[in-house]
Amino acid sequence: MAKKGTLQDFFTQPKATNITKALNKPAQKSQQKTSSTSKRSREELNRSDADLLDQLTNPPPVSQPDTPALGPRRKKLRTLLGDGEDKQTASYREVQSRFAWLESNHVRDRSGKQPTDPEYDARTVQVPSDVSKKLSESQKQYWSIKQNYRDVILFFKVGKFYELYEDDAQIGADALEWKMTITGVGHCRQVGCPESGIDEAVQRLTRMGYKVGRIEQVETAKEAKESRGPKATIRRELTRIHTPATNTGSIGVDAVHLMALHEHEELDTAASSTQLNRVQYGFAFLDAAAGRFYVGSATDDASRANLGALLTQIAPRELLTARGSMTKTTDRLLTSPPVPLQLSSVQPGSEFPDPSDIALATDKQALFGTLQLSDEMAHSDPAGLAALAALQQHLKRMLASQELASTAQLVVPYEVYTGALRLDGPTLHNLELLEGGEGGPDGSLLSQLDTCCSPGGQRLLRRWICRPLLSKTEINKRLDAVGELSARPGLVQPLCAMLRVMPDMERALGRLRNNAAPPALGLPDWAIQAAQKRRLSALATGVVAIEEAGQALSSVRQGGDDLQGGPPESALLRAAAAAGLSADSAEMQMVKTIRESLEWPSTSTINKKGKGAKATAGPMPTLLDEVVRSRMLQENQEEDSPAAYLAAEVEATDSLIADFNAHANAYEAMEAALSSIDVLVAFATFSQTAAGPTCRPDIIDAGEDTGGKAVLDLRGVWHPCVNPAVGRSVVPNNLQLGKRDGSGPRALLLTGANMAGKSTISRATCIAVILAQVGCSVPAAACCLTLADRIFTRLGASDRIMTGESTFLVECAETASILQHATPDSLVVLDELGRGTSTFDGYAIAHAVLKHLSSQQDCRQLFATHYHPLTAEFANNPCVALGHMAAVVTQPSAGSQQQAASLIFLYQLRSGACPCSYGLQVAQLAGIPKSISESARRAGAVLENRLQGAFGKQGDRKVSKQGINAIATLARAMQDWQRSSCSSGPVLEAWKQALAIE
Repeated sequence: MAKKGTLQDFFTQPKATNITKALNKPAQKSQQKTSSTSKRSREELNRSDADLLDQLTNPPPVSQPDTPALGPRRKKLRTLLGDGEDKQTASYREVQSRFAWLESNHVRDRSGKQPTDPEYDARTVQVPSDVSKKLSESQKQYWSIKQNYRDVILFFKVGKFYELYEDDAQIGADALEWKMTITGVGHCRQVGCPESGIDEAVQRLTRMGYKVGRIEQVETAKEAKESRGPKATIRRELTRIHTPATNTGSIGVDAVHLMALHEHEELDTAASSTQLNRVQYGFAFLDAAAGRFYVGSATDDASRANLGALLTQIAPRELLTARGSMTKTTDRLLTSPPVPLQLSSVQPGSEFPDPSDIALATDKQALFGTLQLSDEMAHSDPAGLAALAALQQHLKRMLASQELASTAQLVVPYEVYTGALRLDGPTLHNLELLEGGEGGPDGSLLSQLDTCCSPGGQRLLRRWICRPLLSKTEINKRLDAVGELSARPGLVQPLCAMLRVMPDMERALGRLRNNAAPPALGLPDWAIQAAQKRRLSALATGVVAIEEAGQALSSVRQGGDDLQGGPPESALLRAAAAAGLSADSAEMQMVKTIRESLEWPSTSTINKKGKGAKATAGPMPTLLDEVVRSRMLQENQEEDSPAAYLAAEVEATDSLIADFNAHANAYEAMEAALSSIDVLVAFATFSQTAAGPTCRPDIIDAGEDTGGKAVLDLRGVWHPCVNPAVGRSVVPNNLQLGKRDGSGPRALLLTGANMAGKSTISRATCIAVILAQVGCSVPAAACCLTLADRIFTRLGASDRIMTGESTFLVECAETASILQHATPDSLVVLDELGRGTSTFDGYAIAHAVLKHLSSQQDCRQLFATHYHPLTAEFANNPCVALGHMAAVVTQPSAGSQQQAASLIFLYQLRSGACPCSYGLQVAQLAGIPKSISESARRAGAVLENRLQGAFGKQGDRKVSKQGINAIATLARAMQDWQRSSCSSGPVLEAWKQALAIE
């Protein structure tokens, strides 16, 4: 999803509009007063230019005959100014004319295709041959690169300055507020900055979502003249392109991912209607900062719920797809994805291989260059490997493969759901697990739990929430550890103190993988020296991270500050502490050797980059001179020149980084142990500081004792993300879906007033199950459950207006996925199903879905509705229990100025059905005028009287014989409608008969 103001947006704008914008933008500032009257300020000049351009494009009407003629001096002035145009306006107009081939109605890609062509590649641009012939040598340098990278903002190095031209210049002027001029390469629109500000400019543009590259001078003017003559042009080359998805610098705590997706549609003519439009995905993504590739595959149905979950879990900054390869259903989802991302279409075949070609390849390793694939990965799904190959091709185009796709990077499998409780895309969104209702972290479950001390712990917590466990044994291990940490806080106090200030260990290991390859051949000395500084900084940070990690884990092994308690007792904490390496191990001895090879400044700030801290500039370690000299002796280098010394320094750094990365597995185990302890401490903190009671969940097996049935019994459950008002506490509730002996209904038909808390208790139930299976304390006084394999939610009202999908279509698609995939071990929450269509159709769908899930699937289910007749139909159903959220209606007292009844919400779950939804009272709370609400009350009374004969009088559970017959007819019609794909006509007819009963 392209962001507002991105390069893609800019390309779709007519160039004349952009030039006018360039003139008018400073014109707005010209209204400010200036202190000098002797000179016209630049703002005033630009305002004059804008006025002139407006006069040129909108000429005044022809003068009347009596208009006096211009005097000779004025005529001469207009002639000198070009008939009213000043020099700057004329320059803009001339530039617009010369670069008309960049306008949206004239532009072509490098192959000559127009934007209307399905094969049009917006990443490239064709420089017309007649234009190319007129270019100078430096202009040819720029446009020979720009024609392949129109989607990248390119800085062109000229002496001590970096310049942006034409469309890129417009972006620089808009985004960075730089001054626009007509100059530079080819006398065009140009902005720029000195070389001292280029790094900040690149970072700012990258954070805004742009891809940014630098065309560097790789030789001096003197070197150019000496090698190619006095008129030689300085040689320039495009270096590493920085993108939001491959950024490894200041990117914050959250992981940054570049993802590629391949889709293959399953064609099964015998499939049922619910199985049509099924697809298989192969995907791969890169965590550039961690130096790790992930590869996996998944299947999905028409709802694309699994794709939504995948994108939510990974949250890629950029998604690569083969041009024209996505189905229409998937295209609609990607038009409005669950997370902000930039969608990039690449060329099928050359940039995104077909999985069939991957499958037929005899040497798969050759397809991936320096990336090392294990035997397991080489024989994984070809669609996933095709996506991995697409990532590598993209990195090559971004000139980042040497850094991010070397032999040091890891390629590991990624399982979306294997071994985990399935939470699809709508469920992750509806339960606000990762983001609150406003789109940020506030109000989410993640923000409630996140008291982690380290960035690695924060990222692991997010992954754990997305993937709760399915193993009772593993869950209890986490719960044992949380219990011990709650009882012995001193056990990890030294560790937490170290985590707050030590380097981000996962990122430190990733930086060393990314810097394993030496600088590219042919770079000038200054570029090699800059690369060396980065590599030595990464090496030093890795050394500090490993040393401090070893100390932190050692403190846990020794019992921390809890000396009387001794070492940890829980299995998970013991295993994590054991991951720490002893000082005499080969891995720690290697770290010691590397430390002794570096010269450490006394004011180094490497170890001050913990959670929330900013990396501050300071002197960094360098290689000891004797280490470099020793390398020169080993290579028999007798020449003692700066170039030879630099080459030896590079080789010595290569050797040290290789030695470090040789033990990366052991160091990664330490990082995983630290992050796990950090998250477990956060769980313990939640149990002690929560706003209500918490408990350890009692997880039981769905075996003989329960009759193989699922159980969920919550006592005093509350929602951890709902903040009670000042002076009030949370309102706990009891909820039971199935009993321990296997009896009792597992479906709850929930009614109640609007705003009474139906959605809140439904969400609280789901969150209690998720926290239990994550291994955290549950926000309840008591919790007993069998493990859930999936959680499905159909909550709230939302449409996809950009893709033409109505609210009702969206809720039906989500419901269809639930009906297809729900099992007896699932937990299903359906809130107000059927409200997006007519009352009759909506009621019929709600009835059929509730009956199917309760009788056929027999899964745990909360079904919230305002269709109150459903309570009468399911009142005697042994599979369904009735419950309602209590509220009190107070009538106005005699003589009171209050004319309408008021509603008091109790937020308490009680058995039985609610008599009505009290919609009129809620409408009054919302500010509906009294006259409107009174008119609605009278109309509702008439309708209620007509319906009483069919469903019994208000407050009376007995139904008349005539009403019973009408209900039976209606039920049979809905059953027939449910079994077949016929229309809802018979259902509507039965409804009419029921309504006709007086």
